[in-house]
Amino acid sequence: MMKMSKKRYQIKKKKSVFRNRSFQIAVLIILFSGFSSWLVIFAPLFQIEMVLISGNKRISISEIEQLIYPETKKEILFFESRSVFLIETKLIKAKILEKYPLVGDLKIKKLFPNSLSIEIEERQRLARWSGAEKYFFIDKKGIAFEQADEQASADLIIISKQPRGEISLSNNVIEEKTVSQILKIREAVENKTEARIKEFVLFESEARLNAKTDEGWEIYFYLEGDLDWQLIELELILKKELPIEKRQNLEYIDLRFNKAYYQ
Repeated sequence: MMKMSKKRYQIKKKKSVFRNRSFQIAVLIILFSGFSSWLVIFAPLFQIEMVLISGNKRISISEIEQLIYPETKKEILFFESRSVFLIETKLIKAKILEKYPLVGDLKIKKLFPNSLSIEIEERQRLARWSGAEKYFFIDKKGIAFEQADEQASADLIIISKQPRGEISLSNNVIEEKTVSQILKIREAVENKTEARIKEFVLFESEARLNAKTDEGWEIYFYLEGDLDWQLIELELILKKELPIEKRQNLEYIDLRFNKAYYQ
């Protein structure tokens, strides 16, 4: 009689998922990430405690603080955080520039662990610009940033435009290149001749510029032409043909063409 052999099977027990190395590593990563997130967002060490503001002369520190204070606060899952890591410096910069035309530029830096630095560069008064029944101070870039009185201080350049139009704060009322040309003309005229410029009048196309002197006569410039040549011609005419004793009846010197004219 044949004997039948029975094959025995051994049941392998499943390993607990909690003992799985990959699972354990994943849990550790999650716990570490959660703790790191909490540390970055809510840890007292990183909460903004101080805002250092410098460079401001005509804008008070309290005004700036009140403006940026709401931007330092974030709501995360119903909890409030002022973490230095969450500060949006570009947003704060845009808010300040929009609110204060007087500010030409500013730098915002995060000072770890819990401070913010704001370095303000205010615009400098270069000239007084005449609008339609309004006056504004403009800077070297030609931007109107502050309303002015009709009476301007002696050290400011006086510029008006014909015809006069409505302007408002933060407007670029004149090209930066044109401002540079006006500065060049003023310096050359006042350094090389006895004349002094009382006011500049810029015309609509911004190609023609009239300079009114304190002697009562005017100089006509063509800003799209060779300005150096025009200034040399002016100096020669004033020294050789029109010394100060001959200018009583002078109305203008026109430098806009290939040859200078005067009347």
